[in-house]
Amino acid sequence: MLELIGKRISTLRQEKGWTQQDLAGRLGISRVAVSHIESDLSIPSERTITLLAGLFKCPPHQLVQDSTYPNAKAERLPTYTCIHTKLELQLALLENDLTWLQRCQQVGLRKVEVARMKSDLWDKWDPLLREWADGYLDADQKKYLDQARQGLTKVKR
Repeated sequence: MLELIGKRISTLRQEKGWTQQDLAGRLGISRVAVSHIESDLSIPSERTITLLAGLFKCPPHQLVQDSTYPNAKAERLPTYTCIHTKLELQLALLENDLTWLQRCQQVGLRKVEVARMKSDLWDKWDPLLREWADGYLDADQKKYLDQARQGLTKVKR
């Protein structure tokens, strides 16, 4: 049996802990439009499905598979969509820098060189993490940012 596309979207939104207003803000549509989609009063466009797939971190076709989303519209969906935010990308780069520093310490670089590298890393990332902490973040982003700040704080010690 096919699942109503609106019900699927509603379930995924609730799993993320987002309100309809939160989702509307991420999509650039009104809360009423989200309500209509979730109530199956309107069918989301291919653009909206693509954006939703990115937010829910799945391919667009997976989002609509075995649902009431029209096949004609599903055929026009892109195969892939962006599923990572700028914050996630930057935090992955920070993790790479921290791993690199750890490897430098393991190969026995002089303490002066390691101290300079730690200082450079702190000077590069601390202002960025502070700036992001002041921005609009959802619960998952806050968790990732807190973990990154903890990792960076270990460098300062």
